[in-house]
Amino acid sequence: MKVLFDLIVKPAAYLDPGTGSMLIQILLAVLLGAGVAIRIFWRNIKAFFTGKKASDASVEDPTEIMDDDPTAIPSESTSTKE
Repeated sequence: MKVLFDLIVKPAAYLDPGTGSMLIQILLAVLLGAGVAIRIFWRNIKAFFTGKKASDASVEDPTEIMDDDPTAIPSESTSTKE
């Protein structure tokens, strides 16, 4: 029986360096993907564990692209003075 099994299944004992690199990339992609998913759904996750309802009215889209830069320092030409 062992001989028959050895003929059917041939184990690959060699892994080239590209395989290790690919496994590291897959691991990093999974970790970063989980981080993004947690970031996007954090309020829903928190509401699930605390038993409170997540309010849909105050939910902002974390992936929204803002037109203006909130970190920009306002210059005197754009500020309104009276």
